[in-house]
Amino acid sequence: MGRTRWILILCAWTIVGLLFAVRRIVLVKVQGLHVSWVVVGALELVYWYVWAVYTPIVIGLAKRFPLTGPRFVPHIAIHTITSLMMAPLAAVTEFILSRGLLGLFSITDPGVLRLLSPFAISVLAMSFTGMLTYWLVVGLYQSIHFYQAAMERQTIAAQLETQLSHAELENLKSQLHPHFLFNSLHTIGILMQEDVDAASHLLVCLGDLLRMALERRENEITLQSELEFVGKYLEIEQTRFHDRLKVHMDVPADLLEVYVPSLALQPLVENAIKHGISVDSSAGRLEIAVKRHNGRVRLCVRDDGPGPAPGSRLGLGVGLTNIQSRLKQLYGDESSLELTGGSSGRGCEAIITIPLRSSHEDARPHRR
Repeated sequence: MGRTRWILILCAWTIVGLLFAVRRIVLVKVQGLHVSWVVVGALELVYWYVWAVYTPIVIGLAKRFPLTGPRFVPHIAIHTITSLMMAPLAAVTEFILSRGLLGLFSITDPGVLRLLSPFAISVLAMSFTGMLTYWLVVGLYQSIHFYQAAMERQTIAAQLETQLSHAELENLKSQLHPHFLFNSLHTIGILMQEDVDAASHLLVCLGDLLRMALERRENEITLQSELEFVGKYLEIEQTRFHDRLKVHMDVPADLLEVYVPSLALQPLVENAIKHGISVDSSAGRLEIAVKRHNGRVRLCVRDDGPGPAPGSRLGLGVGLTNIQSRLKQLYGDESSLELTGGSSGRGCEAIITIPLRSSHEDARPHRR
């Protein structure tokens, strides 16, 4: 037991002793007796200080024989036997010390002596109180132990969720890089024979894109940073599609500082281009819209491709499933990912809904 724990134990039993001293003093006053408050308080504190000395022993037993697990019944029996032994011992110790205290200070006040019970009655009464005290200490220790264990489990679970979210982010990045390289290098190879300047510009964009992806370590970044990354990706795609790909953004300036999951928008944009615009030569409009909705942020990506077949169910691919899992890890039930057909019968719409939190509204560091 460290010094701090001894001090806490002593303070706790002092408070208990003072409360019981006040109770006894009130009872004495009701009976019309006149005694010294100091003497009554001292006698009451003697008993509880005896239990202050016994408390480390009880805690040690509670730690050695916890009231959990498969040996619950034997441990109950051990504590019952121990309490039956320790309670009378504490009562006898208190009786001897209190009488010794009165003799040491030559206290012969009749009012005080009337408060003292004979040995047998005193030991019997205080033994019952001692048994309750023993189980109270065991119960408090067990409750604190349960609370600490629950907090440790919660901390470990939070750490595992963070590690899982990091692993999913790295998995998404590992899927992202080869796809970029394959499509972009293929386009660059074609442009090298037609437009060297355009090919050079595309190489610069690809280098910037890969650098930004590799440097990302956070699970959440500002919307502005995410849009910068998507912008680099769209530069490459617009080079591939020439003038056919038209990008329209509707992003209020006051939402640029909100936090969004890293690499959340790019897979939605890639999905719209791959399954919408690439498969229909008449399609080419891509919309990115961000707005507030019921205290949350909605990130929406739409395309004007052919859309899903009538009556078909839209499923989430690997990339979108990864995003959905990351949203669950980061925000729980406060987030969602929806994939629906366009309202006009063409195109597809992907919507991410997350809690609204910006660097101005919440000074906490974003999740890493």
